[in-house]
Amino acid sequence: MFWLLIIAFSVIVSFYNFYWKRRLLPPGPFPLPLLGNYLELEGSHPPGYKTFEKWRKKYGDIYTFWLAETPVIAFNEHNLIQQYFVKDDDTFAGRMHVGRQNEILRGGDYGVIFVDGERWREHRRFALKVFRNFGMGRGLMEEKYFGKILIQLELSHMFDEINEAFGVSKEIRIEPGPLFEVTVANIINQLLFGFGYHDKKEKEEFSKMKDVISKFMRLMTWPSMNLMFTFYFLRHLPFLKKNMSELWEAELIIEDYCLKQIEAHKTAMKTTSLEEKSEPRDYVEAYLREAENGREDFSEKQLMYVLFDIWIAGQETTANTIIFSILYLLHNPEVQDKLHAELDTVIGSDRRINLTDKSSLIYVNAFINEVQRSVNLLPLNLFHKTLKDVKIGNYNIKKNTVVVPQISVVIFFRFLIFPEPHKFKPERFIDSKGELKKIEELVPFSIGKRQCLGESLARMELFLFVANFYNLYKVTPIDPSNLPSLDKTPGITIQPKQFSCNFKKRF
Repeated sequence: MFWLLIIAFSVIVSFYNFYWKRRLLPPGPFPLPLLGNYLELEGSHPPGYKTFEKWRKKYGDIYTFWLAETPVIAFNEHNLIQQYFVKDDDTFAGRMHVGRQNEILRGGDYGVIFVDGERWREHRRFALKVFRNFGMGRGLMEEKYFGKILIQLELSHMFDEINEAFGVSKEIRIEPGPLFEVTVANIINQLLFGFGYHDKKEKEEFSKMKDVISKFMRLMTWPSMNLMFTFYFLRHLPFLKKNMSELWEAELIIEDYCLKQIEAHKTAMKTTSLEEKSEPRDYVEAYLREAENGREDFSEKQLMYVLFDIWIAGQETTANTIIFSILYLLHNPEVQDKLHAELDTVIGSDRRINLTDKSSLIYVNAFINEVQRSVNLLPLNLFHKTLKDVKIGNYNIKKNTVVVPQISVVIFFRFLIFPEPHKFKPERFIDSKGELKKIEELVPFSIGKRQCLGESLARMELFLFVANFYNLYKVTPIDPSNLPSLDKTPGITIQPKQFSCNFKKRF
């Protein structure tokens, strides 16, 4: 009798897991009971590109994979992503998080990335309004930020530091990661909090925070961590308890950082005269003023998590892309020669390059596009959810189903769009007339209503950093026979491995 019960239970579990729960969804890899496809995602191909492409080849451009007991419908073709996430964006603009993630980490749905509904719409609109007032998207931020230079100022600080390191030498060995990370961080810090990290002590403080951010971004994508968000009792298991403890520690350190900035602004605003209140100096001040006006849902807790989201996102994406640009040039020196040839022809001096030069620097723009395509920052895009019942192909999908536009598969594995995708070729973005070619499938900032809030700022930063840095310097490997690794460390956004290289002055 006992064995009959075991057999009957196994049959029921197998029937439910392999057929019943999957019957109304697009096909996909077989999920394990309770675990889903976590083990395959955590398998031998981090950060996951090959796994997603393998599933696409086997199951088609729309397939379903499982995170524990949660099905995720993945869209892997540009026209399909356009059809559903752009043309029907009201249906697909929901935001889904794994299991009880928001409840466990934030005590509810707070911030601007992992929320939807009216809270998301209201705070996204407010953030865009504030950043536009600061010049984002209008070219003003390049030169001024309420009387202060912003992007160009931070570039000047970085170049001064590099040139000081040169001394009388024409070549220095340097680890570029920390240099670019702090410079990019200074820009978002100025926007949000009104200050940057410039002296040695401040940079040491930032370095510690950057380590925390990097750990947080890595831990958040570990399948074992996401499994705990679904089955929270697993946090007591010895081999998972340590991971959860590390994530909590990183979460609390970042929260505390944001809270300190809020408290500092509240104190400063109490002593600010009415005359000095004509314009907010940064995002925190703008938000606190809005809260003083009685705006519903403008709470300090919500502000803390909005800062948490924007502060991290505003650093990781741009800094990692710029650092990878150096790696790709170390592996492709002929591309650097072409960059310098265009810069010498169009600019021809060590003058500061600005946004008015952008349309003239075709190869520089093509290079940036190819870096973004090759870096492919999000192996797994952030999850959306359907906000109403919808028909996807031959399937009637229920409201609150998790869906994801798999941009990483589109911009890297579509051979007809990007021939020889594993080769680094900026020329793919230049047409037969020598003009910059727009390829619709290149959407590194995602697509639809959920595309990156800071896209305008990031595009300005990427152009001004890349154009000005490579105009002034040449990068070369320390050992040409042992180039730095192009391997990517998995995270919410992928991260480069640490490396050093040589900088050479060009003027």
